[in-house]
Parts: sequence; structure tokens; C-alpha cells
Amino acid sequence: MVRPITKKYTNLARLGNVTTPYGGKTREESFHQGIDVANKNGTPIPSMSDGVVSNVVTGRKNGDNNFGNQVEIKDNQGNTHTYSHLKDVMVKPGQQVKEGQVTMTMGDTGASYSPSLGDSSHLDYRVRDAYLKYRDPLKVKKQKNG
Repeated sequence: MVRPITKKYTNLARLGNVTTPYGGKTREESFHQGIDVANKNGTPIPSMSDGVVSNVVTGRKNGDNNFGNQVEIKDNQGNTHTYSHLKDVMVKPGQQVKEGQVTMTMGDTGASYSPSLGDSSHLDYRVRDAYLKYRDPLKVKKQKNG
């Protein structure tokens, strides 16, 4: 089932439709630790928080047995925001980013099987807290840097 994201979550609302909510079941997981959002390949993705890019993985292609191209951004609360299955990455490790800044585009790299708009292009967005526990990305409170 594809559900639109509520307008309350401004950055996610621009991305597309939720195909797997936090805690939902997927082909590979009985409890999905993130949110899958589907839209066209190349859809711009903004950072969901202020932070510093802590890791970037590129060079992966569709069908690889992994999360595909990824960006990790650590916010000032110690949460790590992970964006997976990306097409393009426009940031590098150590770079400061602001909430709403376009830092990547949606793709179908890795083991991308989430229902989408005619292909498997989607974003798998996860948030892990400072204790390495996954949190519902829609319930993580954000604080601006500065």
C-alpha cells in the first residue's frame, strides 16, 4: 500500500509516497527500521537535518546485494541519518549541511525492491540514535545547529 506523507513533515512531503512505513514488513525484514519513500529516479532529496556528512558510499549499481549508494549525516544530537539506494551524491565526508539542502537524488542502486512508480526507485531513510538504536524518522526531534 502506498501512502502519502503528511504535510507536517515538510522535507519528506516533497519526496513522494511511503511504500513501507517505520515498523512495516518488507520482503527481507519483519520490522523495517526506516521509511521507504518512492518517486522517480533522480528526484532531489534534501537533508532532513542540519549536520555533518559522516560517510558516503558510491559506485554501487542496481542488483548489488546491499543498500546501494548511501549518505550518512550526523546531527548535533548524535543521531545518524542514513539515506540509501541513491542515484547521485552531491556531498563528501566532513561537509556541513543544512536541513532542506539538496544533497543527493533518489535511485535504485543496491537491492532495491520497494514498490515505486513503475520501477524500484526509492529512498530508504533511517535514523539511528547515539546509542545505535533505530528510531522512527518521523518522530525524531530536530534542533538547528548554531
